[in-house]
Amino acid sequence: MIHLRVSKAPEVRKQEILDTAMKLFALKGYEATSMADIAKEMNVVKGLCYRYFASKQELFDQAINQYVVHCTEPAIRIIEDETLSMNEKIQAIMEKMGHEEEYATYQDFFHRPENGDFHEQLTLKMCKYLSPFIKKEISRLEQIGRLKLKNADTLIDFILYGQVHLLSGDHDQLNQNIHLIKHYMDILIQSEIIPDV
Repeated sequence: MIHLRVSKAPEVRKQEILDTAMKLFALKGYEATSMADIAKEMNVVKGLCYRYFASKQELFDQAINQYVVHCTEPAIRIIEDETLSMNEKIQAIMEKMGHEEEYATYQDFFHRPENGDFHEQLTLKMCKYLSPFIKKEISRLEQIGRLKLKNADTLIDFILYGQVHLLSGDHDQLNQNIHLIKHYMDILIQSEIIPDV
């Protein structure tokens, strides 16, 4: 039987490798999955995977970075929606966090109990990625007089990075933790607002 080589666009092939790798990482675990396993699952030669990624670690790093962008897209749309107040933005983002299955392509991997460290790494990267979008929006709200904070950058970093442990822990506690985070964010933001004179 003659096997015809299927030629695909580089970005399509690269995405196939990323998706296949993450599927295998979820099934077998990161350590137990090799580049050869990924190639075998795709029915391609191992060298093809190395054409796109120098190592399994590089592949995984790119998968996480891509996933960060994917997972934060809904929050960024909310942050940049100028029709919403700050409280409405916080509420909408918290509601999205409680329903991450709507957009979480790789959640099978990150929500495995043994992958807690990877989930924490993902959460930290998401905080870092979101931070400039939030700071830009806070600055916009301050410029138009809808919000006044004493130290916006510190407050935003404290709120973002203070959530990491709560969002990386027991998945069954997630909804309760999201509710508590929202409650404390409201308190922090209200306490930092400088009243008009």
